[in-house]
Amino acid sequence: MNILVAEYASALGMGGTCELEGRAMLSTLVESFERSGHNVAYPTWGPKIKYGEDIIVDDQSEFEVLLESIKVDAALLIAPDEMQPRFLGILKKNAANLGSGPQAARLCADKLLCTQTLARAGVPVAEIVPGPEPCEKGCHRYVVKPRFGCGSEGVRITSSARAPEGYIVTRYVEGLHLSASFIVGKECFLPLTINRQLIKFEGDGMSYQGGQVPYNTPRAAEIWEAAEKAARALGLRGYAGIDFVVGDLPRAVDVNARPTTSIIGIARVMREEIGELLLQARFGGMPKEVHVAGEWVFRKEDLIGA
Repeated sequence: MNILVAEYASALGMGGTCELEGRAMLSTLVESFERSGHNVAYPTWGPKIKYGEDIIVDDQSEFEVLLESIKVDAALLIAPDEMQPRFLGILKKNAANLGSGPQAARLCADKLLCTQTLARAGVPVAEIVPGPEPCEKGCHRYVVKPRFGCGSEGVRITSSARAPEGYIVTRYVEGLHLSASFIVGKECFLPLTINRQLIKFEGDGMSYQGGQVPYNTPRAAEIWEAAEKAARALGLRGYAGIDFVVGDLPRAVDVNARPTTSIIGIARVMREEIGELLLQARFGGMPKEVHVAGEWVFRKEDLIGA
C-alpha cells in the first residue's frame, strides 16, 4: 500500500520544539508503516529521516498543493489544530484518511465547544466559568487558556475569572496530569497506554516538558471509560489522545484528534506496529488489545535524537 504521512511542523521547518516533536512523530510513523511492508512518502523542506521517500515543499502553499495532487492509498495528517480541519478536507479527496475527519477535528480544536460536547455526553470535564464569581471563602482558582491552540501554550493559572477575547476560563482542578492514547475504528475502541505528563509550573504559567509512557495507575478503568465515552461523543477516528487531570474524577481538559508526542514512546514499548493498527482501524481487523512491556520516559530536549 502507498501511504503519505504529512506532518506540518517538520515539513515547513517551523523550528523549536514543535519541529522536533513533529519530526520525531513523523519518523516513528514512517518507520512503522515501512516495517509493516508499505511504501511511505512524506513532505519536508529539506531534512530527511531514515525511512520513506521525501517530497520537497518550500512553503505552506506547496504543502497544500501536495495534499491536493498526491495519489496514494491512505494518508495520515498531523497539523496544528486550527489548520487540521481544512487540510483534512483537501486530503480526503485523494486518499483514505487514517485519522479523524474534518468535522471531528474542528470540534476538538475549539476548546469551548469540545468541553460543552463532552459535558453533555456525561464525560467529566473542568467546568467552564462564564464570568467572575463572588469570593465567599478565600479566592477561587481558574485556568485561562486560548479557545484555539495546542497543548499548554498560552495557559495561565489565576485568581481572576476574566479572560481576554479568544480565551476561555475553566475551574482549576487539582490532580495528576495524565493522558490516554487510543485508536478508534468504526466499531472498536482500542486502548493503548495511559501516560504521565511532565508539567512545569512557573509563576502563573505552565508548560509541557515531556512524559512517561506508560504510567500504571489504579484509576485506569475510570480513565478508559471516560476516554471511550469522549471518543464516541466527538466522533474520533484513528489515533487520538485526551489529556486528563485526575483528582476526584478523571476530568478531560484537552482532546487531540491526531497523533500526539506519546506515540513515540508507545511505538517503543508496544509489541504491535502502530502503523498497522492505524490501517486496521480504517480497513478492518483491529485487535481487542495490545501488548505493552517496559516504559519510556522523555523530555522535549531528548527528541533531538529520537
